[in-house]
Amino acid sequence: MNKILSLFAALLLTCSLQAQSLSDLFQKSDTEIHWLGIDYSQVKLIGDFSEFADAGDRSVVQVKETYFPKWNYLIVNESAKYDIRGMVRKEKITNSIEMVMKRNGEADVAEMEAYTNTPLSPDDIQGIAKTYDFEGKTGLGLILIAECMDKNAPIAIYHFAVINMNTKEVLLQERFETVPGGIGLRNFWAASYYKVIQDIEKNKYKAWKKEYGKD
Repeated sequence: MNKILSLFAALLLTCSLQAQSLSDLFQKSDTEIHWLGIDYSQVKLIGDFSEFADAGDRSVVQVKETYFPKWNYLIVNESAKYDIRGMVRKEKITNSIEMVMKRNGEADVAEMEAYTNTPLSPDDIQGIAKTYDFEGKTGLGLILIAECMDKNAPIAIYHFAVINMNTKEVLLQERFETVPGGIGLRNFWAASYYKVIQDIEKNKYKAWKKEYGKD
């Protein structure tokens, strides 16, 4: 009998985890929400990044090793400005950027430097999500996947995704093109994802809630 009860409890837990849906992001819910950070592992870097006043003779390796962490920590350390909680109207969001920090650090720089962009499709975003290792964390994960940072245009392209961390299914995905700006390499590109956060908070959230906010 105890064995049957244990199996039944495990089945209920599994069903509960898999049943987490996008509506949990827009309603009151016990589902844990994680900010996963900015995944730069697929990004194409176009143009001369050494032209920034604070950059010096920066190689792609130095951009990866120095600025990928800086851009991720900026959101965590200056959360009042880069307001992820306000963006999705959630009081509690757990910062869980360790996975993308590791992933960014292991990214192949030979694939980053480019003359043209290679657009990421929704299927590409789902494929990337399937490779994520959440190390036992469950709930909904919010992430920005950087597609392109083009100094010549200038333009930055990100994909915002909401992922069911239990199944690695992408529940929502949208592509954003923004214009960077500001003084210095860090601030110039930080402005691009700041604009994504602002666009979601002021515009996209309401539309998404209307479409996905019901069970």
